[in-house]
Amino acid sequence: MHLNLLFSKWTKVAGLLLIGGALAWILKLGVIISTNGRIIDTGAAALLMKVGLILLAVGSTGIGHRLSLHRAVLIKVVAIILSPVLAFGLFLLFAKVVTPLISPVIESSNVWYAQQEAPIGLAVLFFLTVGYLLFRSYKPALPNQPA
Repeated sequence: MHLNLLFSKWTKVAGLLLIGGALAWILKLGVIISTNGRIIDTGAAALLMKVGLILLAVGSTGIGHRLSLHRAVLIKVVAIILSPVLAFGLFLLFAKVVTPLISPVIESSNVWYAQQEAPIGLAVLFFLTVGYLLFRSYKPALPNQPA
């Protein structure tokens, strides 16, 4: 029963997971900034990176779930499995387009790790937006209809 309830609200749950993953990456950036780049890939920064990545991967399955509502089970399963690939692929495309636009600002900065961490900052914006849109797109089933 509880599992059914979780899957009936998976779009909303997945949106929250995406937001949680983006927040973990915000905290990772906070750790890096607060240590002036001394801790980038160890300790708290590494833990937050891994937690964020897991939350983003699991949360991105909500994209496939949302896009395959009211479809055959096979289509729903394929969409849910492929949606993390789609989400990270779209992010990489987004980063490839936006990074050259912000490069002049980053290069003029005297913060040496800014260029290395810029894609994480872009990912935060991207996945926060996607998570918010997923969360807001959730529509509960009508009382007389099955979930």
